[in-house]
Amino acid sequence: MLGKKFIALGVLLGLIMACSSNGLPSLPYKPPYEVQDFSKLKGMKGFSNNALDLHFALYQGYVRNTNLIWAELKKLNDEHQTGTPAYAELKRRFGWEFNGMRLHELYFSNLGGTGPLPMDSPLMQKIVENFGSFDKWAEDFRATGSIRGIGWVVLYEDPTNGRLFNTWINEHDVDHLAGGKPLLVMDVFEHAYMPDYGLKRGDYIDAFFENINWKAVETRLVQ
Repeated sequence: MLGKKFIALGVLLGLIMACSSNGLPSLPYKPPYEVQDFSKLKGMKGFSNNALDLHFALYQGYVRNTNLIWAELKKLNDEHQTGTPAYAELKRRFGWEFNGMRLHELYFSNLGGTGPLPMDSPLMQKIVENFGSFDKWAEDFRATGSIRGIGWVVLYEDPTNGRLFNTWINEHDVDHLAGGKPLLVMDVFEHAYMPDYGLKRGDYIDAFFENINWKAVETRLVQ
């Protein structure tokens, strides 16, 4: 198994080394994903521009690697090489890169707000229905974000019945609620808070709450 992982890693590193500054090596496939511009978040209270630039660069790497692995998998498929260790390991790796890309897009998109969630909004009503009050929901969300370890916190909606859950995601591709709709996403990997707050994750969570874009969150609501 370790040998297979080294083979796949070698393939991926080879792709990255072959990459031009535009992202993909010269292949006859159009990359399916493009980097989104979140520079409007610069100047946001509680988030330094330096920390945001570092975070944007990390996100751009996930987009690049998602496209790289997708292109290599398509190439291996076209060449009937789907039975190879490289194909298997890249297939396993794809979920990590794709979810890393998508979670960051959701995270950045639900930042940049300036006001509280309106009391009469559909999302507020659903939060109160599920948690008893907004404060009880916020306490649970913060507690989830304070769990030791690296990961994400996601407020999920179950589209089948409208239930809401604050969920801990340990890795990009682990612990997601199958079929769940992510409404609010908070990054609690060290890179999200240590440049500005060091080990004071609680201060970072406070800053996150002050900048939630509730309008963007509410557009993700299913029921």
